[in-house]
Amino acid sequence: MDAIERDWAGLLPELVQIIAGKIVDIFDFIRFRAACKTWRSITTMSQFFPWILSRRYGPGLRFYSIAFEKSFTIPALKCANKDFFSPCCGTMLVQSGTRHFLSLINPLNNGNVSLPLIINSDLEWIGSRSFQKGDHVVLKGSDNRLHVLMPGGIRWIPMEGESQSTYFYSNNLLYIVNTLFWNTKVINLNTRETVFVVPPPSDIATLPTGGIDFTIWRPPTLIESSREILHVTYAYELKKFVIHRLEVGNGKGNPHWVEVRNIGDRMLFIDFHHNGGAFSLRATDICGSNFKGNCIYFIRIRKNLPSNYRCSYAVERYDIESTTTECIYIQDGYITWYLPDFCKPHV
Repeated sequence: MDAIERDWAGLLPELVQIIAGKIVDIFDFIRFRAACKTWRSITTMSQFFPWILSRRYGPGLRFYSIAFEKSFTIPALKCANKDFFSPCCGTMLVQSGTRHFLSLINPLNNGNVSLPLIINSDLEWIGSRSFQKGDHVVLKGSDNRLHVLMPGGIRWIPMEGESQSTYFYSNNLLYIVNTLFWNTKVINLNTRETVFVVPPPSDIATLPTGGIDFTIWRPPTLIESSREILHVTYAYELKKFVIHRLEVGNGKGNPHWVEVRNIGDRMLFIDFHHNGGAFSLRATDICGSNFKGNCIYFIRIRKNLPSNYRCSYAVERYDIESTTTECIYIQDGYITWYLPDFCKPHV
């Protein structure tokens, strides 16, 4: 009896997605998508991310998948022997040894976009995890001055920064959070004008002088999630996170922060050691049992070792409902979150 030939490329998209959802190894999944253009167009690799990126000074970058508890190395020749900053939705800002030449590099495909020359040291990238070609590139120098590259621009525009502040960028708006008093100034980078100023959350404990008690609170992190701007901070003594949502009021009221006690299926990812390195995803979009909703995943230094040793970093999961924390990964040496550009943050 002759074998029946089947056109597997014509398999119903719903069935292709069900089969793809059963594959738990990323390399098997890559082979599955390579079968034909139809299967590739129906599926996405976003279910296997985010990864943890380790800094390596060779031609390769080391990644670790929390979902599947596997490590692997990807060749990234254009990143070799260069300083890089916190990745931004798959794009990394790298700086050559001369510390003047900057590029935006995608380590997965070695895509490279050169940026205008800049003479400064100890630069900090104020990026958005949902970085797009139409976004501004904002850098902060060691002298607190900002350097802004407009979309399509060919030169850096200087801008006065503020001392004792952290920065967050989203949709052409620059958020400047004063780390002493926690008021947030929002500036439109197209017009360079202040849009509004948000006072600190009213339920955060302050000193008699009006400042924030740093023995209690960690400086806040701003995250874009479900079209909201979230204000996330950590109480050291209580060992708990506190989340607030920005309420603008559509111009009818004063902008203010509203406490949020549950974020549903969302997960927040924070790196305590990188400003602007936070993003949000949905648990239902991720493979593996190590991810669940209504949680905060954060990277912190686990312990400080003598200067001739590397620090140990930990990835921990904070359950918002139970206010409990558990460690899910430990590694010696620097690590940070990595989310490829085909995995769109939940914004």
